[in-house]
Formats: sequence, C-alpha cells, structure tokens
Amino acid sequence: MLISKSEAPSRAADNRLLSTARKREIMLDLREGFFRACALLCAGLFVYRGVSQLVEDPTRLNAALVAISEILTFTWLLLSRRPMERDWNPLTVVVSVTASFGVALVSLQPGIAIIPVHVAAPLQFIALLFVIWGKISLGRSFAILPGNRGVMTGGAYRLVRHPIYAGYLAGHVLFLLSAFSFHNLAVYAVITYMQLYRILREEALLAAAPEYRAYMERVRYRLFYRLF
Repeated sequence: MLISKSEAPSRAADNRLLSTARKREIMLDLREGFFRACALLCAGLFVYRGVSQLVEDPTRLNAALVAISEILTFTWLLLSRRPMERDWNPLTVVVSVTASFGVALVSLQPGIAIIPVHVAAPLQFIALLFVIWGKISLGRSFAILPGNRGVMTGGAYRLVRHPIYAGYLAGHVLFLLSAFSFHNLAVYAVITYMQLYRILREEALLAAAPEYRAYMERVRYRLFYRLF
C-alpha cells in the first residue's frame, strides 16, 4: 500500500504522542507502586511492633489500637483505586508522604500515663471506629496525595468533611496522653501540622468542582464540630 508524503509525518507525530502518553502512564504506575510498597512495609512494621508490645504486656491496649489503626490505613491504601486527578506539587508530595509514613517513627513504648490506659483505650476504640466508618463511606477512593476522587457526601462525611483525619487526630492525642514522651510529642506535632496542610491542599483541589463548593456550604466543619 502506498503512503503519501503528507501522511508519513502525521503518523510519526501520532507515534511520538502515543510514546509520550505511554511514558507518562509508566511513570504514574511507578509512583503508585512506590506508594503501595511503602504502605506494605509500614503495615508490616506496625504488625510486628504492635504484636511485640502485646506479648511484653497484654494490658497495653492503647499501643495495640494505634497499631491496628495504622495497619488499616496502609491496608486501605493497598486496596485503593487511582484518583482521577492528583496534586503532584513537590511540596505537597513531601508533606503528604511525611504525614502518612511519619507515623512509623512513633514509639509504642509505655511512656508516662497522663491519663490511665483504661480511660484512653475505650476512647481510642471509638476514634478507630470513626476512622473505619469514614473509610467505609469513602470506599476504595483513598490515597496518600490530595486528589479528586469524586465528592463524598454520605456516611461519616455528613458530619465533617474529613472524618478519617478527625479519627486519626483523636486517636493520636489519646495515645500520646496515655503513653507520653517528648519524642512522640514531636512526631505527632509534625504529622498533625502536615495533615492540616494536606487537608487545605485537598480542599483547594476539590473546590474547583461546583458540587464540592455546595458540599462545603452544607458541611461547614473540616474535623471537629464548632472547632475546625
């Protein structure tokens, strides 16, 4: 079959475009694989550390609940689907990865009990249930980086705009108060600051959609009623 001279450059350009699109897809797959590999590693780390603490002292339910909470986070990430749009700003990537995987630096040692474990643990369990409710409401639309996963308005999202972060923050504070150390205070302070930045970046991305702006009008608080 004969190909005209005008058709040849056109096909070459199409091939270059396909090649560029394929390279971009491969890079996205590599990034996704990296995040999921990190999630698997962190989940395994928390399984090991949580079980070790319980073997040493079966009464340390606060440490077990922290471990379970973080294991669920990384397991959910492994099962999540890729968002339609993500914020690949370098600063956002660093902040999001640090906020998510920085919990691996948390010490599960007993520390100082500012409040007793038997008081903190039941409240931690309630916070964990709120996290689970939020994740069930979100389904597989869970990710490390801020992204457009569609507007979620049902379940726990009828109460606050970021129920999963709210549950994590409550659980972190309760564990810190029941096993206080300056090391954990520093780790949780950095993680909390970065989570707040992450929330603001995520909302800036989602607010481009009219339905999310309407949702923000209906559900006015991000984390805690009348606080934030």
